[in-house]
Formats: sequence, C-alpha cells, structure tokens
Amino acid sequence: MAERRYEYAPAGTLPGLLQRGRGLGALMAAEDPGAAAELVYGCVRWEWRWDPRVDERGRYLARLIRDLELPLGPVVEVLSGAEEARARAVRVLELLALGGSAEAREALGARGALGALGASASSWRERAGAGAGSAVGHGEERDVPALVAELEQAWVDRAWCGPMHLARGLAGFGPEAADAVSLLRRFWLQTPHSSERAAYLEALAALGSAGMAEAYTESLWDCEADARLLGAEHAPDTPQVRARLASLRDDPVEEPEVRNTAGARLAGLAPGTPEGCGGASPREGRARVDA
Repeated sequence: MAERRYEYAPAGTLPGLLQRGRGLGALMAAEDPGAAAELVYGCVRWEWRWDPRVDERGRYLARLIRDLELPLGPVVEVLSGAEEARARAVRVLELLALGGSAEAREALGARGALGALGASASSWRERAGAGAGSAVGHGEERDVPALVAELEQAWVDRAWCGPMHLARGLAGFGPEAADAVSLLRRFWLQTPHSSERAAYLEALAALGSAGMAEAYTESLWDCEADARLLGAEHAPDTPQVRARLASLRDDPVEEPEVRNTAGARLAGLAPGTPEGCGGASPREGRARVDA
C-alpha cells in the first residue's frame, strides 16, 4: 500500500476528522475507543499530513493512544516498516515514554530507537512564525472583494498551502470583511494542512463569526499547538474547558507554552462553579460553525 495517501475522508466523519487532526475527532473517538482504534493506528501507519515538514500529528496521536487506552502493539509493529512510517511510530512512542509509559520506552530501547528524533519542543513556534512576513500586508477596504475572490479561487482549486496568508490579510479588516466568513469557515473545517488552521480561527474571530466559543473549545484538542494555545486563551469558562485546561497544564507531553498558558488561564478564572457548557457541546458547536 502506498506510503502517502491524499484521499481524505469527508471532513465531518470520524476518519476525516482524525486524518486532519481536528479536536472534534479526539472528542468523538473518546465516545467509542474500540471503534476508533484502527483509525488511530491508520494515522500512524500511513502519512496523512499534507506537509510533513510543518503539520503536527505526533502529540495528537500519542494522546489518543494514551487517553483511549489503546494497546501499543500495532504502533510497535510499525517500527519494522518503511523509514517514514518508522519515524512516525518512533515519535508517538517517544511522546508516550515522555508521558510515563514504560512499555513505550522498552519498545524504543529494544529497537534502538530511543531518542532517534530529538525534535525540539519549541519547533512549532519557529514554523508558526515562518511566512508571517509574506502575509497580505496593509490594504484598503476596497481591496476586500479582490482578497475574497482570491480566497474563493483557492477553495475551488483546493489549494491548501497559502490561504492562511489571505486569511491574515482579511483579518486586518475586521467585520468589514465579513463576506469572507463562510469561506474561512470552510477552510477551517476542511483543510488537511493543519498548520494553517489557527490562522483561519484567528480570522474568523476578527471578522466576528458566530460559533467562536465552540470553535475555541474544540481547538483545545487540536493537533496543532498554536490552535490549542488559542483555545487555552479564549475558550469560554465551562466545566469541560476547565477540565481540559487542567489536563493541558499537567500533561508532560504538552508544549511548555501551552501548559503555561493553560495554567495561567485557570489561575485567572473566578473560583467556584463556572457557567454551563454554553448551550452547546463541541459537536453542536461544529453544526453552528457549519451553518
């Protein structure tokens, strides 16, 4: 079977959500771990990242395996596969070992793979800043229709690399660029290029899109650290959010900046019982963002 696959499942299905690293995928998988198991293993066996150089999946997959209490055997088996597949399995096992899994550490040691990747914990910040200077610069309100048209053409062409720069440019116009909301929403929901997703989330917020509370909540489970950071900063004060913030704060697998932000956000929340879940679960929130 081919190492790389680009036949993504529909974005609203569990396979499509997991392939894209969406937070909703993690939430749905938790409802039925047994049914999700092979889908999670498939994301280790085969390459679903649009651009492996910048799209993150390691922590997302390691957390799924840990939190769903899935056996490590199928991941260990991938260590005997092709080089790229082996690198993905090593990354997941390294993170599980970092989180305290003796089985993961033993598997890596037995295969001589412990510490093979040595990826920097701050690498996501470096790539998040890359290309920022090439984003659409200062413009005037009359430029908005042209930017929206360019974004629409990118959607038609399924051009997943680069629309985040248009999103950042449109964000600078605020509500004056509200005509772009539906397009930005589509990119946020469907892009397989997960490293661009946070830019769409920021633009949707700047343009005054509805459903942001639910989008920020889902982002606390996103595969991308910059999306989780936005969620930690802006998700509404609900019991679900407080529990997730505490989990991120205390998770040794998490990026330091996300851990620190989650801890600071929790410390700044008023003591006592938070408000309800905002009238919508993450699934219902997806329906709102889809609307």
